[in-house]
Amino acid sequence: MKIFNEIRMTFSFLSRIPTGGNGDIRKISKYFPLVGYAAGGIYSAGLYFSNSTYMILAMMATEFFLFGLFHFDGLLDTFDGFFNQNPDKRLEIMSKGDTGPFAVFYGFIFLALLFYSLKISDYIFPLYAGVFSRFSMNILLSTSKPVKKTGLGALFFPYKFCNTIISFFITLPLILLNPELYLISLLVSFICGIIMHFISEKQIKGYTGDVLGATVLITFLFILITLNILL
Repeated sequence: MKIFNEIRMTFSFLSRIPTGGNGDIRKISKYFPLVGYAAGGIYSAGLYFSNSTYMILAMMATEFFLFGLFHFDGLLDTFDGFFNQNPDKRLEIMSKGDTGPFAVFYGFIFLALLFYSLKISDYIFPLYAGVFSRFSMNILLSTSKPVKKTGLGALFFPYKFCNTIISFFITLPLILLNPELYLISLLVSFICGIIMHFISEKQIKGYTGDVLGATVLITFLFILITLNILL
C-alpha cells in the first residue's frame, strides 16, 4: 500500500530504524507526528516504572540513539550559526557541522534542562511532547521556505498545507487521553513553530534541515517545561 510505504519511509528518514519504504519524500511530512508517538513513548514507558537517574539516562540514551541524535546535531549547528554575529557566515557555519563554543555551551544547558524536566514529569507528558514536537515541523514548513535549493530542508519544498492538516488529525487520538494536555501541547507546538519561523527568517532568511531538527528538540523541551509548570 502507498500509505504504508510512505509511513515506513517517514520512520526511515526521521530515525535509525531501517523500515524501508518508498515514494515522494515531499509527502512524508504529514506523518511526522507518528514518529513522535514512538519517540515520546520511549520516555513515557520508562517513566511509568521509574524516574530514577539511571532510568532517565537510559531513556535519553535510547531515544537519542533511535530518534534524537539527528535532531541534536541540527540543534548544535543552529546554535553555532544563529549566535554568530556575522550574518554572512551563519549558513557556512551550519553547513560545516563543526562543534563550536555556542553549540557546546547551549547544548549542555539543553541536555541539563531535558534531564531535569524528565525527572519531574508525569509519565504521560513526554508522549504529548514527542508527538507535538514533530508536529511543530509542519508548522514551520507551512509558514517558511528553505533558504537553500539543496539540502534536507529543501526536500519538502514546495510544501502543501494539506500535509499540516493531515498531521494535525494524526495528533487527535491524544485528545481522548487527556484534553487539557492536548490543548496545552498543541498551543506550545504552534507557538514554537511560529517563533522558529521568525527567528530563522531573521537570522538566515529561511529554514534548513538543521533548523527543522532544532525545532523538534526545542519544542519537545518547552512542552515538558510548560506541562510541568501548569500541571
